[in-house]
Amino acid sequence: MAMEDDTGTRTMRVLEFYCGVGGLRYSLEESGVNAVVVDAFDINAVGNDVYQHNFGHRPNQANIQALSVKQLDKYKADAWLLSPPCQPYTRQGLQKDADDARAFSFLKMLELLRLMTSPPTHLLVENVVGFENSVTHSRLLAVLQDAGFTTQEFILSPLQFGIPYSRPRYFCLAKRKPLAFLSPEYNGVLLCEPGPLLGRDGSEPSSGLSEGKKKFCWRPEMPEEDEILVSGGDGVLKSKRKEPILDPTVICRPIRDFLEIVPSAPEEAQVGPLGVDETVRVLSQEGSETTRFDSGFTGEKISGESQADCTSVGRNGSGACEEDPFAAYRVPLNVVQRWVDAYDVVTPESKRCCCFTKSYTRFAKGTGSFLATEVTTRGESEISFAEHIANLRSEGQSLAQLGLRYFTPREVANFHSFPRSFAFPVHVRLKQRYALLGNSLSVAVVSSLLKYLFATSAKPASIMPSSS
Repeated sequence: MAMEDDTGTRTMRVLEFYCGVGGLRYSLEESGVNAVVVDAFDINAVGNDVYQHNFGHRPNQANIQALSVKQLDKYKADAWLLSPPCQPYTRQGLQKDADDARAFSFLKMLELLRLMTSPPTHLLVENVVGFENSVTHSRLLAVLQDAGFTTQEFILSPLQFGIPYSRPRYFCLAKRKPLAFLSPEYNGVLLCEPGPLLGRDGSEPSSGLSEGKKKFCWRPEMPEEDEILVSGGDGVLKSKRKEPILDPTVICRPIRDFLEIVPSAPEEAQVGPLGVDETVRVLSQEGSETTRFDSGFTGEKISGESQADCTSVGRNGSGACEEDPFAAYRVPLNVVQRWVDAYDVVTPESKRCCCFTKSYTRFAKGTGSFLATEVTTRGESEISFAEHIANLRSEGQSLAQLGLRYFTPREVANFHSFPRSFAFPVHVRLKQRYALLGNSLSVAVVSSLLKYLFATSAKPASIMPSSS
């Protein structure tokens, strides 16, 4: 099934499903695994344009539900990488789970896996936190068990890998027997700590965790931990566990390391205005409020000095306001005055920002952080920034002094650990760029998972299933 490369080592054949703009493929490349993507699948035409622009290969745009066992067997793939739609399982959605039409293609893939004569030996599945409590998740584990796979599950965030980006996601790794994980003591366990991926051993699950251990996220015992009580999904206290202390201010790089000095491309010239008439449905994705708000984000240069009054760029020797390279990303002052209390605001020195979703720039809350370019607070806490806002207001000073702007698409890609070579075709509009990145994944996290998934203590020959 696996083929040979020029060095005589086997090259794993990989299929990508729901490939998006290429996060899975970048992760595979970053992992250093000797592998080749033999095909990729995604139904999103614009996402496929971006994928083709970066990899020179256009994903198959056919509906995944139309695939047959015969077609999948023909690929003789060693690995499947899947990032199925998350909407059926998100907190903001209807949570229809397996009854959501967007879940049907993934469920179909699971049924096809049961019937294949040349199934893959390795799988990675990525989704939102909450998937682990779904009916679809139960079906996934049942199919994998019936097909002879061993599974290990994780909920991980880039914060645990030194990236100042809070984006926790669920991952399932599966290996078909007789292949084994390097740390088999975590088989069947849902971990919220990346120790096994980093070659760091934790203690084995205690007997107190054996009952219902999949109902909560278990972490190995690590140094300097606080003991807390853990309850199962039914709210009943199950046991105690050790909670590793995760302090982003210690392990994460500052946000300034991920910022552009100037935007990597003249976005306003490439993609045109977003249009301020496209008002937004709700204030927050987290609640049911129906307050309408205009982001004021036009995606084109702001003429004159109405937004920042030169606060962010200063004046040149003649006293004229210097051109602001980030003018297209500045938040208009009237919008700041109305909505700043709803924003998650960070500074270049912060070591944590919120997850960017596909609705970034369209909602005031719950879709990503805003960058204050002119603020030096006493600390990195929300309270210190709130106090700073209160002081400005009490002193009658303009909130333009904050220098608030949106993060650029390139900066969002940086938080996802995409390589510098990643780029968008010029025809992809700015809102589409944010939407595509919001649906992507962390290369730093997934590449570490793939390294661990493909590492094996078994003899190399055992990786190659018998041909059919």
